[in-house]
Amino acid sequence: MEVDPSDLENGQILQLQQRVIQDQDDDLDQLSLVIGRHRELGLLIGDELESHAQLIDETEIMVDRTDARLRKAKKKLDYVGRKVKDNKSICIVIALIFVFFILLGLFN
Repeated sequence: MEVDPSDLENGQILQLQQRVIQDQDDDLDQLSLVIGRHRELGLLIGDELESHAQLIDETEIMVDRTDARLRKAKKKLDYVGRKVKDNKSICIVIALIFVFFILLGLFN
């Protein structure tokens, strides 16, 4: 319901202006509360992001250490694998010599 200011007296216009100003003040108070809540949420989200970033950094350090240990273990396994491969031929020669002597003993 629109009120035509020309139909009102000075006192009524003053009351209308005061009501409009009060409504604006109330709206600003509510807006201020909402902004305050958003600020608090923003700060909480920032804190949460900081803690997650710290956890990610710690996890990255642990992954790097584990990766280094795995690389060392792989090198050792590769070394052992090469040694076993080299020694396999020696074991086969020894086994064949042993079989040779057994066969010599059986045929003599």
